[in-house]
Amino acid sequence: MPARSVEEQLSSFALFLDTERGVAVNTRLAYLADLKTYVGRLKAWKTAPARATADDIQRYLTWMQSSDYSRMSVMRAIASLKSFHRFLVAEKEAGEDPTVLLQFPKTGRRLPQVLTPEEVARLIGAPDPGTAQGLRDRAILETLYSSGLRVSELTSLKLGDVNFDEGWVRVTGKGSRERLVPIGKAALDSMRKYLKQVRPELAKAEALSQRPGEREEVFLGNRGAGLGRIRVWMLMKEYARKAGIAKSLSPHTLRHCFATHLIEGGATLRDVQEMLGHASLATTQIYTHVDRRRLTEIYRKYHPRA
Repeated sequence: MPARSVEEQLSSFALFLDTERGVAVNTRLAYLADLKTYVGRLKAWKTAPARATADDIQRYLTWMQSSDYSRMSVMRAIASLKSFHRFLVAEKEAGEDPTVLLQFPKTGRRLPQVLTPEEVARLIGAPDPGTAQGLRDRAILETLYSSGLRVSELTSLKLGDVNFDEGWVRVTGKGSRERLVPIGKAALDSMRKYLKQVRPELAKAEALSQRPGEREEVFLGNRGAGLGRIRVWMLMKEYARKAGIAKSLSPHTLRHCFATHLIEGGATLRDVQEMLGHASLATTQIYTHVDRRRLTEIYRKYHPRA
């Protein structure tokens, strides 16, 4: 059987990520983007992934660092390369894995940016409830903070995923894993107002390729299409300025606030892990650092010999 082209290998790898690894769409796209850059560099160096050596891998990572790629980008590239080269060996398209001895660089985990409960209240109160957009945007902010959803989970949330009677939402997260997450009364009230007063009008503005009412997403854009992640990020920036919050925010900030405020209020890591949809408790443990920092501040403020 003739050797496949690099393009065919990448296409087969993408299918493998989808069908066997079950990775999230965003992860698959990120891996393929990393590998496209990697393959391009190898081509410039007159080689291909199936013939790559450990020296080629090190040369590529050195190139990334000299090209001002961030540390997180390099970390993700390492994960992409390891997964791809293991795949090539398993498919018998390469004799050995040049990444087998490659280690992830040690790095301290950054504490996530969080807002105080008072700052969250100001942010959520920034949209004008007297306007259609303000009602929708307040419901978005309330939902993000109340349930700790990732922005991709928020934008893909369907009408049938919200249980108003019992107070939970059904979420499909990374790796297509489903979970049920509680959602608070304030968020549900905001969502009800949006669904009753605003969404029907947005649905009427559906693109010509769709009939009004066919959209299942809870949150729609001004033209009736599903709301994009970038738009949610822009809205947060706008309302942070309006609320006088100088911290750098993204939709993920409210997910961090959700977890941090729960732990500060006494929730266990296991509980928060389940609500966030983390596959490993180790991912959730970063929030213990936030809580320890708060306890240290309290100790230094109140202990007579601190």
